[in-house]
Amino acid sequence: MKILPRLLLLANICVSVAYADDTPTRQRPGVEPPVSSPFPYTYEAVPDINSSASDFVPVPNRWRQLYTGKWYDPYNQNVLKGDIPVFGSPGHEWFFEATIISDTTVERLKIPVPVGLASTRRPGSTDVFGNGLISATITNLVTSFSLIRGNTTFKPPEFEIRVTPVFSYAYFEASETGLLRVNPMRGTDRNDAHIGFMELFADVHLADISDRYDFISSRLGIQAFQSDFRGFIFADEQPGVRLFGNWDNNKLQYNTAWFSRLDKDTNTGVNSTFDSRHQNIYLANFYRQDLFAFGHQVSGSIIYNDDSAGDHGQHFNDNDLLVRPSAFGDERPKNVYSTYFSLNGDGHIGRVNTTTSLNYVVGTETHNQIAGRSQDISAFMVAQELSYDFDWLRLRGSFFWASGDSDPFDGDATGFDAIFDTPNFAGGDLSYWQRQGIPLIAGGEVLLVSPQSLLPALKLSKEESQSNYVNPGLRLYNVGVDVELTPKLKLITNASYLQFDRTATLEVLRQDGNIHEEIGFDLSAGLIYRPWLNNNVEIRTGSAVLFPGKGLENLYGDKTLYNFFTNLILEY
Repeated sequence: MKILPRLLLLANICVSVAYADDTPTRQRPGVEPPVSSPFPYTYEAVPDINSSASDFVPVPNRWRQLYTGKWYDPYNQNVLKGDIPVFGSPGHEWFFEATIISDTTVERLKIPVPVGLASTRRPGSTDVFGNGLISATITNLVTSFSLIRGNTTFKPPEFEIRVTPVFSYAYFEASETGLLRVNPMRGTDRNDAHIGFMELFADVHLADISDRYDFISSRLGIQAFQSDFRGFIFADEQPGVRLFGNWDNNKLQYNTAWFSRLDKDTNTGVNSTFDSRHQNIYLANFYRQDLFAFGHQVSGSIIYNDDSAGDHGQHFNDNDLLVRPSAFGDERPKNVYSTYFSLNGDGHIGRVNTTTSLNYVVGTETHNQIAGRSQDISAFMVAQELSYDFDWLRLRGSFFWASGDSDPFDGDATGFDAIFDTPNFAGGDLSYWQRQGIPLIAGGEVLLVSPQSLLPALKLSKEESQSNYVNPGLRLYNVGVDVELTPKLKLITNASYLQFDRTATLEVLRQDGNIHEEIGFDLSAGLIYRPWLNNNVEIRTGSAVLFPGKGLENLYGDKTLYNFFTNLILEY
């Protein structure tokens, strides 16, 4: 009769050897890895059957039990996707993650341009405006590599190093000389290639402050940061130091940060290697979850912009165009010192989705080229979006108001401008107004609105130029419909009516005292197709048309502006 208890005890030991583990759970347990496993984990000998320790026997390396993954298969256990540790001791494993993204865009567009100045491809033309057709092909290869220590299933990583280089190639072809190159003898096409870093940082976990893993962490290096929900004020990848964390079961989140911005490559928009922009951003913000209603969050931000680029003289971009200061007015250098106060809401209240953004900026421009004097900044921006879901259909309505300057010469700059905006609002990059850079055509290489911006800030580019608070501002009214045609195919449509808030600045620059406020109607549609119901393959295609109103006709004539593009994204 003594045999049966011993057999039961032996069975209990076998179960303990197979399933017990003194490390936090990450993947399902299974059988032992082969002896030839290259990972530095060893197995403890099974204690004697009479030992009190024989009831529970830890197996330090249970990560490769039942492991059947392959390095090229991201859908199962994969050593390149952080599923299997690459080294480290039990409880302090290190994991490796690799991501590769190919993002290619082919685009054809028409913008208003002047007829060639020094020379032209149409010598018999007597029109003021030239042929604004441009073709573009842009490819970005993004590679990201992370080394992470800690069990991130239940808590933040203890330590992370991430490197994300970007290899960018761009080809442009224009129908007029002088658009892509200052020297018309260099033709009407241009090839550009550039390598930069989107991320290059170390993340250090400082402390856990609750048993629910509320935490404090720090991050040093080039990192992505967005100051509000929709990217209205500052959304960029820049070197800096950031202290962040959460509290009260993740209901409260906060950031304090300092960023020292880099200049960007002119034609690809990728960060330069390490060329300082001479601009420092200091910010603090907080987020409160489930405020006013479950599923609705509110954030508040204070951002200080210290742009002292004017102390470092003029700056020309890679195409030999003057970007600091902008090429209009008296072209004298300036510094900008501005502070933004921002209150934002995002989420849903019941079945109504809502996004709100209230922003106010104050500060000083030491010299404004249009006014020819220093300026006291006082400007605002308001945005509101409401949407409602009917099963596979979403109806949207949006309003955007950025204040304009009514008198460029009074010493008060009341035109709102951002630090570096990339807004996802009222159609985002599907809309013509936001997607395309529209030249002002006022004697310099200045844009009415920069690519990927809503603000008519009158500068050559938001990447390299300085903020300009003497501008016409914008009022935008938008309606849109999003349709899930199939689980794989989504249709996004938008119709926007745009107006300048004030036209006094444009009238001064164009020497025309009768420019109307109406910009026109922007109609856009886009399709997003995900053939495998994931983000590994995504095809985006879209088109937009801007029908000019009276104000745009005053500036450029009555020609309709348009664009269409195809975007292929492959991700591993």
